[in-house]
Amino acid sequence: MGTLKRRGLQGGGYYVPVAHNGEHMVCLEACCRCHLELCPRQQLSLILLIIIEMNCPSEERLFDKGSFDGSLNHDQGSLIEYDVSDALLGVSSRGRTSHQRPKSWTSWIADNSASILLTVALIVAAVESIYIVDIQRRANARFLGPTGLSHERTVSRTIYAHSKYMSDDEEVASKAWDEILAGHGVIALDADNVAEKNLPPSVPLPDDSGSFMYVIEAYHAMHCAKVIREHYILLEQGRAWNWSRSHDMHCFDALRQYIMCNIDDTILWTTGHRETGHGQEKKCNDWNALRDYAESESANYFDVEPEKGIMHLNNYHAGDGLTW
Repeated sequence: MGTLKRRGLQGGGYYVPVAHNGEHMVCLEACCRCHLELCPRQQLSLILLIIIEMNCPSEERLFDKGSFDGSLNHDQGSLIEYDVSDALLGVSSRGRTSHQRPKSWTSWIADNSASILLTVALIVAAVESIYIVDIQRRANARFLGPTGLSHERTVSRTIYAHSKYMSDDEEVASKAWDEILAGHGVIALDADNVAEKNLPPSVPLPDDSGSFMYVIEAYHAMHCAKVIREHYILLEQGRAWNWSRSHDMHCFDALRQYIMCNIDDTILWTTGHRETGHGQEKKCNDWNALRDYAESESANYFDVEPEKGIMHLNNYHAGDGLTW
């Protein structure tokens, strides 16, 4: 005669019966902690448990009503024995007499065919649900970058519209570009964060904090765009220059790689006369979210441009100077 046992698992739990061959009961281990955390792997076990409970007479229930109060916390080491043959044959051990004969397997199946079909349907539905949840989890993970921010484009923008960055007044435009603080993207990560993100080694901060300095690539690309524009304006105005040509060449190629790596497949309209996508609506990533992340992990970067009277100490408190 088979026996079903429920024991206290870590955090409370069950052995859930799923099959019986006359001698042994095949069970799934259902951890209550996983159930509370909605662990998909355990949902099927708990569904099976409830189905079996529903199909048992009230006096034959494996667990009392309190077992399903939502907490599912049971004392460690608790043990409940249950006469499996009684449950499968639909006979109450309390009401059994010596002259009662158990029902045959075929009779039991016939009497419980509706419950069996319901059980199978619920199992299939549970498996499908778990599969769909897993697919969605994997799909969402693909949209998360190293910062944990979503790469899904959710912000509507009007592109190539007139802005202060391309003002006809050169002083207004240059002031807007000068206010861009690319150093906002210099962040500090501790050793655990570096290991979790599987990042290559980087320069340690000089403050003995044990953190390491990294640069968010979007801000590096913004730095390159800002520098190249500045040098172009200086050449256009015939002013002296003293910057490194190799740095500009680096920035040109960095922007090329950045564009190729971050493919934007937006299809733009055109007039055929040097106008492409002007005023067109498109979906963009959330730059504000990136700015906030950079501020939360700021390396307190010290950016100095004395010839312009700019000293960007603690610039992360003032944002990055960028607007759309």
